Amino acid sequence: MQYDASRIGSLDSALSMSTLAQELGEITHCSVLLRTARGHGLQSPTDLIRLAVARGCRHYAPAVEPIESDPGIKSISDEELVALLLLGSNEFDPIAIRCAAQLAGDCDPHQLANVARRERVARPLAYIAKVAKTHDAANTDFWTKLLVLLGEQHPVVEGILPHWSRFVSQTGVTRSGGGSVQWLHRQ
Repeated sequence: MQYDASRIGSLDSALSMSTLAQELGEITHCSVLLRTARGHGLQSPTDLIRLAVARGCRHYAPAVEPIESDPGIKSISDEELVALLLLGSNEFDPIAIRCAAQLAGDCDPHQLANVARRERVARPLAYIAKVAKTHDAANTDFWTKLLVLLGEQHPVVEGILPHWSRFVSQTGVTRSGGGSVQWLHRQ
């Protein structure tokens, strides 16, 4: 199954698709970082998702082809890519939010918090960090530190952003015991 990129760019889809900011009850932010990304050929949220897949979000690779030309870490850092995926002006796309969660755990927490505040994505990032703190046992210190650096955020109403189970890989319960839950990290 391929990711349906055909809905991006058509007038009908633009009128029917809500943005992440609308879903969160916020106003959109005019992002200088987004202009920079567009200057590197990243024209849509799908391009950002494809870049995330190229940078290691392999969980989505069966449905999303990696972008062919990564502008490079010096042009768009992983911290900036996380922010770009969470921008309020993006169409609401749970895959973008899930890719951001997958990349965030490998970022520098100070840089990530700075970019998140500058790009006004601290609220959805804090949501990710809060659920990750509970479900990413291998990285609890990182998520705790990130939450402190982001500061207090207005909570996200339950059901708007992806449920914690969408950020993990879970095995089912078998005869030999309970299943396991593993936070999805980039590979």
